[in-house]
Amino acid sequence: MLMFVGCISIFNSCRKDGPVGPQGPAGNANVMGEYPFTVNAGSWTFTTNIAGNTGNAYVVSYNDANITSSVANHGLVVMYIQYADGTWKSLPDIFAGTSFSFNFSAGGFDIYYTNVDGTTPSSPGTQVFRAVVIPSSIRQIHPNTNWNNYNEAMTVMHSAN
Repeated sequence: MLMFVGCISIFNSCRKDGPVGPQGPAGNANVMGEYPFTVNAGSWTFTTNIAGNTGNAYVVSYNDANITSSVANHGLVVMYIQYADGTWKSLPDIFAGTSFSFNFSAGGFDIYYTNVDGTTPSSPGTQVFRAVVIPSSIRQIHPNTNWNNYNEAMTVMHSAN
């Protein structure tokens, strides 16, 4: 009995001192690259080579270890851009005569910004994107998902545990 009372005293005497830390982002083991990332205005490079084709574009390239050869061959990578009003649109997306598009391969991806008429675009400035890597196993479980619909894709990815 004395031992029981001693244990209760020890556990009840513990206090939390200091501020509570900030809430971390929600996680899901099946969602890779889910969090938004910002491409700063100075990160874009002007090019006349758009994925092997001649044209005028700004491009930014990223390495992404989540895009394995298995994902590149059998899975899916969906890229979304966030517009000023907070909406997310899947790429490619055409808006006001300009286009954001992307391509991916094992190990990374490129995002392109072009004018739809082929003329030289102005700098795209700072933009927020989200790359979602979808393994083939998730695609097979959810064959009717519209992965271009941001809300539908996020709902499926968050429930795919």
